[in-house]
Amino acid sequence: MIKQISHLGIAVKNLEEAREFYHSVFRLESSDPIIGGDGTIKVSMVKVGNVLIELLQPFGSEGIMAKFLEKRGEGFHHICYEVDDINAEVASLKASGIEVLGEPRPGAEGTSVFLHPRGTHGVLVELVEKE
Repeated sequence: MIKQISHLGIAVKNLEEAREFYHSVFRLESSDPIIGGDGTIKVSMVKVGNVLIELLQPFGSEGIMAKFLEKRGEGFHHICYEVDDINAEVASLKASGIEVLGEPRPGAEGTSVFLHPRGTHGVLVELVEKE
């Protein structure tokens, strides 16, 4: 069962510029960058109330985020919902015919998995079970 929106993923070309933008324009602080996505993404979180903005910059020219930016440019990438039991959610979604991309694995906030946009009205959806 979905508990709440965890974060909104935003693809950016330059993480430091994006962090500075959120700080100087909106007066919001961001977390120190970490490397995620099997070493292909630099990530920083910006807290807005109870929701996070996940700023995602490719780390190198390989990986999903680099391909996304090359094809679509900067902007909205995905929405992430927090769930209580990710394995139960995945089983239920698969039984409903929703295409799950891979298996749950460690992510920036906990164990996560993505759902293909074909089954979610064109929106890439991430589910996360926070640690």
